[in-house]
Amino acid sequence: MFEFVQNNRTLVAVALGLVGVGLLVGGGVAGYSATIGEPYLAKVNGVKITERDLAMASGGEPLAAANKAQLLQDLVQRQVLLSEAGSRHVIASDTQLREQIMAIDAFKENGQFSVERYKSLLAARQMTVEQFESRLRDDLRLQLLAGAVGVSGFGSQLAAERIVNALAESREVASFQFSPAAYAGQISVSEPDIKQYYEANQREFSLPERVKVAYVVLSRDEMAAALPVDADKVRAYYEANRKELAPEERKVRHILISADAKASAAQRTAAKKTAELLLAQLKQNPAGFAELAKQKSQDPGSAPQGGDLGYFGHGAMVKPFEEAAFKLAKGELSGVIETEYGYHVLMLDDIRVKSFDEVKSLVEQRLKQEMAQKRFEQAREQFSDLVYQQADSLKPAADAFKLTMNESDWLTKDAVTDGILGDAKVREAVFADDVLNKKHNTEAIELKPGTLLAARVVQHEPAKLQALAEVSGKIAEQLKMDRAKAKALEEGKKALVSLQKGETVSLAWQAARTLSRLQPQGLAKADLNAIFAASVKEKASAFAGLESPAGFTLYRVATAAGASPLEAGMREGLAGSISSAGAQMELAAYLQKLREQHKVEKP
Repeated sequence: MFEFVQNNRTLVAVALGLVGVGLLVGGGVAGYSATIGEPYLAKVNGVKITERDLAMASGGEPLAAANKAQLLQDLVQRQVLLSEAGSRHVIASDTQLREQIMAIDAFKENGQFSVERYKSLLAARQMTVEQFESRLRDDLRLQLLAGAVGVSGFGSQLAAERIVNALAESREVASFQFSPAAYAGQISVSEPDIKQYYEANQREFSLPERVKVAYVVLSRDEMAAALPVDADKVRAYYEANRKELAPEERKVRHILISADAKASAAQRTAAKKTAELLLAQLKQNPAGFAELAKQKSQDPGSAPQGGDLGYFGHGAMVKPFEEAAFKLAKGELSGVIETEYGYHVLMLDDIRVKSFDEVKSLVEQRLKQEMAQKRFEQAREQFSDLVYQQADSLKPAADAFKLTMNESDWLTKDAVTDGILGDAKVREAVFADDVLNKKHNTEAIELKPGTLLAARVVQHEPAKLQALAEVSGKIAEQLKMDRAKAKALEEGKKALVSLQKGETVSLAWQAARTLSRLQPQGLAKADLNAIFAASVKEKASAFAGLESPAGFTLYRVATAAGASPLEAGMREGLAGSISSAGAQMELAAYLQKLREQHKVEKP
């Protein structure tokens, strides 16, 4: 996954959990390119979102029903935002796009952006440069739109200060746990009790219909991995595509004197004059280029490295910079070059062209993918025909393509399992009448581009009610624990009432500890709320209690003595975070309003 994913989480993604740029860029959403007549899951201003879009957004991984619903909502929200960005004429410039791409670590070699690595990584993901840049540009548009809204919100400073004070308030707390285990030995369960529970809760003991299936998978990637590649073909491909595979790359140092598009004419003139003076100095001492770049260059990325930009090819730099770089001889200085960033002085350090051995593995990978794609397209129809026409067995298909016959554990129609059998299309197919009752193969199911699966049922159990004898032990244990917990709650609540009345209750309290909402000492939110709701103003100590899965917890609460106030820096940081949360709430409200304004349809 590209490093850009980790370094550029937008406010939209943080605030609302929308599809992040990592999913959109790495997973390869197809731009909602639904074909005419293709069923859709949702439509935003006429743009269809289909099952294919969900599959591509998830990288082809199977999704649980809840995750699938959330991903659909994410894609709908993204399309709503893109529609809004379009109506507001929000654009991402070529410069912004270039900067984001060149910042992605996955596209770098030895710390420098590599055009060849850029193209090869995209090719490995079956994505063209144009597709990637179009999707990334859309993501940048969303960042610009969401960022403009997010920074406009603000929170009340007074409210934030009050919240900080509440978070910092401390209490000294001791606790006692009324545990069901302490009362379990006092509980008895009779046979009539067990039978009564069984008859009243029979749905709890109903087992759903389930199957075991045999299945085979036809995978383009597995085809590619197994294909041999002729060495002569690798060499021939390299020679035919040398310019693309091993383009000339240049290693350049530069000194930048900044003067962007917002600079005044006077500022640009001054910057150019500074660059000219530096060029004159370099002509006297070209060997001092790196040291001078460290001292004078205003490019924070390359100045510490003596202006070194590493190796790059055509298309990596803005046009005036590139034209100058590719005219230089090794060791030669340029003139003063003007770009949208300011004025540059360049020196060419080296020229290289990657050798055949350096790109051989890439060529082999491409040839394997090309051959596998052709074979897969040829095999797709034959595979589909075999599992359909010889519907009583998967063996013909397995033998024809040398596929491994796999067998599943028990599957139910609704329960989601890990792996490819968790795909909803698979579960729907194996429980269809033709497959379940007539014992036919499923059709060839496309799990994701390049992956087909066919299955057949090998074992079937209809839904059934478990017999009382099978579950009586489980019921007895459940009743015992339920009654023990009820006893623990009863005793805990009774003790709390007595303590609140001022009566003496003999309890082995745990050692007291000091805590706050900022330092909860491992307590859950509900426990903290109960503790801080107890009034300690008029008493030396107060008491609170609450139910929990572990029984009933009783707390003895007192004001903490000598609690340290928050440091100024921490106080300011908390107040800022609280104000920021208010701004994000405004953003959430804005996105909800957009959904109401834009036409979102369901089939």
